[in-house]
Amino acid sequence: MRIPTVKNIVYSKGFTLVEVIAVIVVLSIVAALGSKSIYRATKSYEATQTRARLVNTGRQTVESMSRQLRVSLSYSVRITNANTCLEYMPIVSGGDSIDPVPDIANGAAASSSIAVSPHTVDTGSAQYVTIGAASSTEVYGANNNNANTGVGAVSRATLASDATTSLTLSAAKIWQRNSLGQHFFLLDAPQAFCIVSNQLRFYSGQDVTSASVNTGGAYSLMADNVTVVTPFTISTGTENRNTVVSFNITFVKNSESISLNQTVMIRNVP
Repeated sequence: MRIPTVKNIVYSKGFTLVEVIAVIVVLSIVAALGSKSIYRATKSYEATQTRARLVNTGRQTVESMSRQLRVSLSYSVRITNANTCLEYMPIVSGGDSIDPVPDIANGAAASSSIAVSPHTVDTGSAQYVTIGAASSTEVYGANNNNANTGVGAVSRATLASDATTSLTLSAAKIWQRNSLGQHFFLLDAPQAFCIVSNQLRFYSGQDVTSASVNTGGAYSLMADNVTVVTPFTISTGTENRNTVVSFNITFVKNSESISLNQTVMIRNVP
């Protein structure tokens, strides 16, 4: 009997330990490079999204401030609280007085009644009357019903009642001056934009006799993460020049920041 012989036996060969380690090292390097690329792309996307949100928030905030200031009395705009607040008094109605009001120039007796052209109050609350104001110091401060003293709110009076063609003041008054066009304006209580603790806040119902805004009271939050050095500047108007208010506000988040500059022109109607 012949015993069969095994010929051409092939032994399969695997990877050596060195080859396996080499492959692992190469794959680790490729994975690390890929991870860094993905991380950079993700961070770039997040930064772009953050800047887009900052721009959107900033523009909406600044536009809201601009709209509110455009319907304010130009001579009521002032900077308070160590340049962190911009205060103003919104106009809720206005028109023409039928006759000149008592003032220093005409020497008429003090009066608490003013005949005016027909008018209506569409928004807000008519709390004050102003005639012939020439500066914020004539609008804010304690009531002064005798302008001859030259101090206090010589161009503002408290409104007792408002009829379509007449205004009744809380007390008889002698005004500082008449308006060149015999205009009167009805005003609501002061409002303000303030930057407090890196927040841009809106305050309403402020005390017209106070020299500053009460930032400890109720407020509406307009924006977070705000940083500024000189947020507000004013170029006060005159009889033939409008008041100009400028904002310079920086919005910051996650190391991204944008600075927005805005100029608002407030019509001065003497």
